[in-house]
Amino acid sequence: MTGFNVAVSPSSLALNPGQTGSFEVTFTRTTATLNAYTGGQLTWSDGSHNVRSPIVVRPVALAAPAEVSGTGDPISYDVTFGYDGGFAAAARGLIPADVTPGTVEQDPDQSFNPDDPTGTVAVPVTIAAGTTYARFSLFDEDVAPGSDLDMYVYRGGNLVGASTTGTSTEEVNLVNPDADTYTVYVHGWGLTSSPSPFVLYTWLLGSADAGNMTVSAPATATTAGTGTIDLTFSGLAPATRYLGSVAYSDGVNPLPTLPTIVRVDTP
Repeated sequence: MTGFNVAVSPSSLALNPGQTGSFEVTFTRTTATLNAYTGGQLTWSDGSHNVRSPIVVRPVALAAPAEVSGTGDPISYDVTFGYDGGFAAAARGLIPADVTPGTVEQDPDQSFNPDDPTGTVAVPVTIAAGTTYARFSLFDEDVAPGSDLDMYVYRGGNLVGASTTGTSTEEVNLVNPDADTYTVYVHGWGLTSSPSPFVLYTWLLGSADAGNMTVSAPATATTAGTGTIDLTFSGLAPATRYLGSVAYSDGVNPLPTLPTIVRVDTP
């Protein structure tokens, strides 16, 4: 495959009939276009037989965790670089959740219908322009013990997200959502006591630094190298759920990778 240095370990396999073996292929980007898929194949040969393994690779500028979490103590995590050049990491948030308490009845037919208010509570949410990340969450500790609530998010008449686990801990995330009025539906699918209380947590994260999260990061990136991101926090209120993110750039332009979401629940 062009645009990569490729290493295969082990470089040879000795297998008897019916045996299996494993191997590892490592790709290090050289000139391949970032975020573009490249295809090829790996061929094993004993001189008379050929075995081919199709491979598709998409090199990225940065491999970083999708989310990190903590209670307000420092957080550190590692990233891997897919390019050479400058690097910077910037804080967005942290922001506390908007909290909407309510109660929901058991839905007798356990079938969600946004046009049927029985067993469903609708919560309108206005998302402003410039919102980089929206999260809607429910938690088991806020409902009748053992109950199963579900959550659906609509924009107009279109479903844009849903969370229907077997508990009442539900979460819907929207990345760079369009500015509009959305509706979050809390559905009483399986209640142990009807009605059940619930609390809807809503975070609408922009791109501003709230001044309560400090991000330390390497100033340069080296292909296949790693770096450590250190997060420290200050001025956080107790017993509060916060959300933020760390956005990445080459020091001038944003990198084509999603920010790392930061979740902090203070004791």
